[in-house]
Amino acid sequence: METERITTEIQAILEKMGFLQDLETIEVHQGVASRFEVRIHGEARMLIGEQGNNLAAFEHILKKIVKKKHNDEVKFTLDINDYRMRRLEYLKQEVKTAAKDVRLYRKDVPMRTMTAFERRIVHLLLEEYPDITTQSMGLDPDRRVVIKPYP
Repeated sequence: METERITTEIQAILEKMGFLQDLETIEVHQGVASRFEVRIHGEARMLIGEQGNNLAAFEHILKKIVKKKHNDEVKFTLDINDYRMRRLEYLKQEVKTAAKDVRLYRKDVPMRTMTAFERRIVHLLLEEYPDITTQSMGLDPDRRVVIKPYP
């Protein structure tokens, strides 16, 4: 039931933004939190934005609308044309490469600036490595993870 309400809200927002005619499908993937995968025909760059900023804003607004209209705080994520899934795969590869460098050279490797969600993923991916530790450094929006050899 809640997935139908969220799907309807996604369609309403896309219609107001002028993207409804480009909508192909909205798939719902169930898990701990539902993931709504929106497929847009053609160019979705305006919906995704630079580094996913527009997508993050879209998701934030959607959550506020759902909470206000339905008095329900539902945990879900919004993805457009697999942008977040591809970005997550890229992040995993980036972390593996940095971890190899830390192990090989025994020196700190600073990662690029990241969102809080991406930093959390890095910490979680590397917590199973006993010879590596991670630390978030800096202030937003320039906050980054530094991967270090365990002392």
